[in-house]
Amino acid sequence: MKKILFLIFCFVFSAFAAVADTPKTALTEDNQKILADIEKYFNGIRSIKSAFSQVSGTGAFAEGKIELLKPNKMRLEYAPPYPVEIIADGHYLIFHDKKLEQVTYLDLDDNPASIILKENFSFKDSDLTVEDVSRSPGFIEVTLFKTSQPAAGKITLVFRDRPLALRQWQITDAQKTKTLVSLNQAEFNVPVEESQFVFKDPYKTRPGDRSRRNR
Repeated sequence: MKKILFLIFCFVFSAFAAVADTPKTALTEDNQKILADIEKYFNGIRSIKSAFSQVSGTGAFAEGKIELLKPNKMRLEYAPPYPVEIIADGHYLIFHDKKLEQVTYLDLDDNPASIILKENFSFKDSDLTVEDVSRSPGFIEVTLFKTSQPAAGKITLVFRDRPLALRQWQITDAQKTKTLVSLNQAEFNVPVEESQFVFKDPYKTRPGDRSRRNR
């Protein structure tokens, strides 16, 4: 379950990768308009507070809460029995397993999760490919993959239509295992405390500081 929890954050909102040899679908004019509307929607979001629930293809269930603050900050806390928190603090993606007393640091710039945390999101990013755009009554689904990592998996973002609002994402990993994450009672553009994204490592010295990059 720990592996699943970690992967969820790495792919959350924008872990854009697809199963190898997945063909790219030609986008219609209507699909292009949908993507433009989604870009505008994402770029209008400055903060998020939400509860979430997560169901894996094996039937494992987890829930917790998520907070996001642009640029480059996010926090996920899983509810018991999973003593896990995952933090993007502006420089690092930090995975903290309280039970195992372990902390893992990844460079945020090198992680796909950084895409959705940028000031400006665009489907025209050179390393993103839209596999499919589809509509069903009241919903829009967009499936994405990361062009440079075609064997890593894929993500389908699910939006409520009219008004446009992100509701779910489904991750399909390289082994075609699916995990569904749903936002519950999400609040957008609400005040979020900066202190939520400060992590004090209780076990060891934090990785050395590095200069900020343009994000």
